[in-house]
Amino acid sequence: MGFTGKNVFAKVDMNSSFDEKTGYFRDIEKILQAVKTIKFAFEKGARSIIVASHQGDQGKNETLKNHAEAIKLHLPHADIKFAGFRASSDIIGMLGDNVVIILENTRSDEEEWNFTDVKSTKMYQMIKQIPNLVFLKDDPASHRKELTTYHIPKALKEEGVDIVVGPVLQEDIDLASKVTRILEETDSFAILGGKKLPDQLEILPQMLEKFPRMTAMLGGLFSVYMERALGKNVGDNEKMWKDEGKLLEAAKHMISEFNGRIMLPKDYCINNGFGFVCAPVAELDKGKVIDIGPDTILKYMETISSAKNASVLINGATGFYEAAASVSEPGMRGAAHVYSEAFDEKHGHIVMGFGGDSMAVFNRLGFKPHISSSSGKAFFKRVIYGPYYDLAWLKN
Repeated sequence: MGFTGKNVFAKVDMNSSFDEKTGYFRDIEKILQAVKTIKFAFEKGARSIIVASHQGDQGKNETLKNHAEAIKLHLPHADIKFAGFRASSDIIGMLGDNVVIILENTRSDEEEWNFTDVKSTKMYQMIKQIPNLVFLKDDPASHRKELTTYHIPKALKEEGVDIVVGPVLQEDIDLASKVTRILEETDSFAILGGKKLPDQLEILPQMLEKFPRMTAMLGGLFSVYMERALGKNVGDNEKMWKDEGKLLEAAKHMISEFNGRIMLPKDYCINNGFGFVCAPVAELDKGKVIDIGPDTILKYMETISSAKNASVLINGATGFYEAAASVSEPGMRGAAHVYSEAFDEKHGHIVMGFGGDSMAVFNRLGFKPHISSSSGKAFFKRVIYGPYYDLAWLKN
């Protein structure tokens, strides 16, 4: 389908970790994907492009101003404008030939996840004012059915508005099918960390159920939470999550159901207030967890090296990588050693990396996975539920 003379509303995912101290993004893969989307629309003849994306978690109200500046560097011949608002009728006056308008973070308004009627929302009403509209859906898998990601394009399609799948979304769909086939045909290891406990606790048991040849190795906050589920005293580390009884019960059930296929750390590197020390699991209450410990690193490396031609799926970090000044320091040390073993060519493993944190760690270590997606938990839902799990309305 051509976009000649059309004003394209492009829903993308530019959610990227920005380091306030350095003024740089830790990884710009998702921003480059947005650039790809914009180029795709212009090549199809678009007059102007309105770009919408979320940034950060709900309620944090992070800005997309830095993203707009980054896009300017990669599209010097386009007229890039940062709107400064999420939804407003002022958007109509900004449209023009070769114009790209970057809206403010879609999650800067609670209506993105808390609304009763799609058509009464500010975002929907703004989009309906755009003349000669085409909606370009080019964000990868969404694990949250938010207003702009899911409900608005679905409503617009029902009204007869053209909804077009972009190149990034199509690649995501195709890649999910490919990854599913690989995991069905090989032994696999899932190295998982990260901070989004509800997502991990939903996804991991379903991955283990669907792929019986998979073993999980946990690190980061995820593993600490699992230790808590086993009754360990984790001290002040418990402050890093909002404790919900349902989550704890889900963790206990998962450990029981998949006993032997979930590997937990034997020790950790913690900060006890005086410096970094190695501590067994029984002493997690003595300080803040920074990384997996040396015995765990060796255990995970030995497990990976014991297999040949396996798949290694990586999502999240094994430690608090943002605090490590170098790859040899705690926070990065666990990932540096364990990932190195996975990438060792003598094993013949297929290494797959998913999610922004994983890509940021790969970039620091200089590793390039054989298969990757900047989408993490949401991508796994495509693998678990099928490549069109959130797009049945669009596929049909």
